[in-house]
Amino acid sequence: MNFRPVSSLPWKFILPAAMILINAAFLAPLLWGSGSIYTWHSLKERRSELSQEVDDLNRKRSALSREIRLLKADPAYVEKVIRNRLNYVKKNEILYIFDKSAKNPAWEEGSNDVRAE
Repeated sequence: MNFRPVSSLPWKFILPAAMILINAAFLAPLLWGSGSIYTWHSLKERRSELSQEVDDLNRKRSALSREIRLLKADPAYVEKVIRNRLNYVKKNEILYIFDKSAKNPAWEEGSNDVRAE
């Protein structure tokens, strides 16, 4: 009997194709799934944004804590806040409030509206 060896030609194509399919099956969730690289990158950006927001809020909290301490302890600061924010005046003072949206050439820098006499 004359036996012919089984041709290994189909295995030369089947085995690499099977390996490619297996790799694709493992790689697909890494690229597009819930634990993908894109999701990781977007979460990293979001964490950076939130970290910046926390830093900003901490600075704002520190400024407000400082203002509270000044309001509790410094009468001159309390007077300044009342005068600026509430437009209070002392006795015999006159308060002038100007409309900031109004345009007056005399108020602008470098104005040469001085009359020679």
